[in-house]
Amino acid sequence: MKIGAFAELTGVSAYTLRYYEKKGLLFVKRDQNGCRNYLAEDREWGQFLCKLKATGMLLRDIKRYAQLRYNGAGTIAERLELLLKH
Repeated sequence: MKIGAFAELTGVSAYTLRYYEKKGLLFVKRDQNGCRNYLAEDREWGQFLCKLKATGMLLRDIKRYAQLRYNGAGTIAERLELLLKH
């Protein structure tokens, strides 16, 4: 799905999605032409990022959480600790 459709689906602006990607909070697959191609599972993550931000979590902590998330299920305990600390 292209960025415009994804922005509409999630309620997050295309500008914000690009910012999240630039800051390493969101990793988006690209097609052969280099265009962003958002997947269904990216929707929940994009919405969750907004919720983390709404809690007042610092960007560096959100970035750490994102890195842990992309590293897989083995990081669940660390992610929970980060949330509880916040």
